Amino acid sequence: MHFLTYDLAQEIVERTMKILKTNINVMNDKGIILGSGERERINQLHDGALLVLKNGESIEIDQSKATEMKATKPGINMPIRFGNQIVGVIGITGEPEKIRNYAQLVKMAAELVLEQSFLLERFQWKQRMQSEIVNQLVSEEGLNEAWIIERAGFLGIDLEQPRSVIVIKPLDRLENYGQKIIRSIQYELDKTDLIGVTLTNEIIILKASTEKTKRELSQFLKWLQKVLDGDLLIGAGRPVDRIKELKTSFDQAKRAILVGSKLQPDASFYHYEDYRLEAMLVKMALDEQDKHTYSFYEKLLDKGKKGDLVQTLEVYIRENGELNKIAESLFIHRNTLRYRLEKITELTKKDPRNIRDLMELYTAKLFHDIC
Repeated sequence: MHFLTYDLAQEIVERTMKILKTNINVMNDKGIILGSGERERINQLHDGALLVLKNGESIEIDQSKATEMKATKPGINMPIRFGNQIVGVIGITGEPEKIRNYAQLVKMAAELVLEQSFLLERFQWKQRMQSEIVNQLVSEEGLNEAWIIERAGFLGIDLEQPRSVIVIKPLDRLENYGQKIIRSIQYELDKTDLIGVTLTNEIIILKASTEKTKRELSQFLKWLQKVLDGDLLIGAGRPVDRIKELKTSFDQAKRAILVGSKLQPDASFYHYEDYRLEAMLVKMALDEQDKHTYSFYEKLLDKGKKGDLVQTLEVYIRENGELNKIAESLFIHRNTLRYRLEKITELTKKDPRNIRDLMELYTAKLFHDIC
């Protein structure tokens, strides 16, 4: 494994030289200069670094020694260690007597940058792996369960347990928005959860739901909304027991967002179970081949120019057809309410007081409002 790259070596140099007013060189495990305050020295062989790599310890080089060595100036050269392995050398240019006091601090800083880089790379690798697994699980294409289970096993995750799919959908497609969200919540997820980003910038959490109640899931979603505090929508599908069913839970979460955000735009998140009927009706309307099937609803919009008829239908549905409550909510007399219901029937040929007609009216309304 190549721990030191040109970019990382130059980053160590630039970070260190912001504090120290002297040149810094970083060499790899072959003694080649990868980063330097003197860019023309990059790719040169550093004899001082070769001595460090050979002996496994720091080397001080004064002016007299430097003249005898190739591409070397006076300074102190120290091994950069990662674990128990020497992975490179860092050199501070200057007379050893003048720079000895802070040489060890420079070495520690270089090793800290290297460790941070390694941890970041490991995190990014893990995240790429999770995103790959998540995208496969919710994809329309054929599912290779054995391959996915094996990949998840590399991460120590057992996929064969009940899970709910949570979808976080940014309202604006900001660059790298998904990665920012992941960094915000990564360490609050359970070890058995997976999180990934789709090609359409949706963030997906496969939330383990063993012994999880809807209330506990709601608490997690509330926390999620509070932490992210941004322009986004959150939907949750029903818990499923099998890997093949995760695509269904994913679709449910997306439909919960689609329907819920229209019906209750001020809500923080949307459970599919709370919008199951509406989601099913919308899906049925979308699957309808004849797109004029629900055109009768448009007559309410045309004739009820003040919105009286549409509002009456909305309240009728909300109050479960109880006329007294409907009239009170609309601040109208019951006779006015009866007139409006008759007008709805006359225009649409659908009587809200008939359960079958009411379902058609509600479906048409959802189709108009959501689609």
